[in-house]
Amino acid sequence: MIKELFIDRKEHLKSLTHGLKNGKDYILIAPRRFGKTTLAQKILEDIAQDADCLTIHIDIMRYSGSVQSVAEGIVENCLNALGFMGRLKFLLKQIEFSFKLKVKYGDLEMEPLLQLIREKNDEWLLLEQALELVEKIAVKHNKKIIVFFDEFGELFYLGERVIKVFRSVIQLQKHVNYLFAGSQETLMTKVFVEKSGAFYRFGNLIFLKNLERDEILLYLTEMNLPYEIIEIILHKFNCHPYYTSKIIKDLIIEPQHAKSIDTFLDYINNVLISQENGYLELQLQKIKEKTHALDVMVNLSMGLDPYSSLNISRQAAYLALKNLENGGFITKIEKAKYVISDPLLALYLNR
Repeated sequence: MIKELFIDRKEHLKSLTHGLKNGKDYILIAPRRFGKTTLAQKILEDIAQDADCLTIHIDIMRYSGSVQSVAEGIVENCLNALGFMGRLKFLLKQIEFSFKLKVKYGDLEMEPLLQLIREKNDEWLLLEQALELVEKIAVKHNKKIIVFFDEFGELFYLGERVIKVFRSVIQLQKHVNYLFAGSQETLMTKVFVEKSGAFYRFGNLIFLKNLERDEILLYLTEMNLPYEIIEIILHKFNCHPYYTSKIIKDLIIEPQHAKSIDTFLDYINNVLISQENGYLELQLQKIKEKTHALDVMVNLSMGLDPYSSLNISRQAAYLALKNLENGGFITKIEKAKYVISDPLLALYLNR
């Protein structure tokens, strides 16, 4: 029952799986922990059951340090799809790997590509050839290939040229379809939604939303939770897919957490936050990299306006807000008004 309620993406799962196998491309946009990656992985699992399809999952976050790294990541995951499992830098050192690759996949012309990786002297040519490799593999195997790029918005930080190279190569491919996902809504919008974006009108846009409030209210009511606790869950966590489902699962396993408001608040502060501490601290580490960003986040967590509550210029506050919005940490709800995207992070900052 809980699994069915909170991985409530059945229609998306069905339509995207069918669409990707039949020549469509999709873009998934939603804040962190909204289930983008889980949905995409399930789609790939379902597609992989089809003997006429191959799937490749590339997490841009792992390779976003440079153009060279992104290109190597694409090659590495293509090699994984061919059965050569392992990190690329170790595979390149193995004579047996090179021999097997030449014998089995000589017609893919992999050696010039691998030489570019070894020499590290032309990252742009390497990126083009890495992206072209996907189509070559599809033709070689006579299969449809589905590529999932997770956190695609991270490419934006490497410059517009990277994204334009992606589009210039991908748009010519006939045997590959793509699923892009990103948590930085502003950046994904610039790439896929705005007319000036390199991927404007490239695929079908899907914005994953919060869970339905009425559905959650009904479920919480059926659990016989005290009204005050239901209000806290709905108000503080705003039907966030990950946290709402986790809280309900925890309360089913350990109902003593919901005996009273005090026990429930204690659960949030000493159990839930403790369990998610590593993730929360990682987000804070990223936030601290931007000037004034942490101060702005703390003020937003308290419901304050950073333009008037902080001793910084309006321009500095504006830049901090834009950096946080671009990073997916906050969401604009109306002119000059923002909320923290992650409700537990907001509580964590306001303790």
